[in-house]
Amino acid sequence: MERPGPRPSAWTRVGALLDRLGDVLIVASAALLLLMVVLMGVEIATRALLHRSTQIADEYSGYLFTWMTMAGFFYAQRTDRFLRVDALRQRLSPALRRTADGLTSLLAAALVAVLLYATWSTFRTSLAFDSRSIQPSQTLLWVPQVVMPVGLALLTVAFLHSAVTSFLQAAGRLPSRDGPPVAQATPE
Repeated sequence: MERPGPRPSAWTRVGALLDRLGDVLIVASAALLLLMVVLMGVEIATRALLHRSTQIADEYSGYLFTWMTMAGFFYAQRTDRFLRVDALRQRLSPALRRTADGLTSLLAAALVAVLLYATWSTFRTSLAFDSRSIQPSQTLLWVPQVVMPVGLALLTVAFLHSAVTSFLQAAGRLPSRDGPPVAQATPE
């Protein structure tokens, strides 16, 4: 009978949970895209056949696009799909590379935290004043706006997790996805 390996650390399990959340969010994003296509199709058909507009397609497509973007940002962060320039990064030693990754993740978390603050303020104001869209739907604006601070809060957590993970990898405390911990790394 084979003995099970060591149980992953709590930090690794948090990372796996964030990764699963990213997978769920990208599937939700795809579903939102399909919903947007259906909404636009209904708008086109209604205009062509009935010579009328749904009067919500533009507004709600914008909301759906924003929600898809928030979900996609989280997935991109968790799967390391954001664009970056690797020309200098690849020339660094593994420890310095992971340290640089940690610093850039911290800077990204700080930037996203500023956006989180701004979108939270907008959401809170819309909620306090019962703001509604100027479109015929008169949508309560806090309903579509809540996705932005929630999405940005999740993105901030994801960047902070990546920052700490990179620093732990640089210190040799966690294995890296691209190789052994730095303390055990072989020269390149």
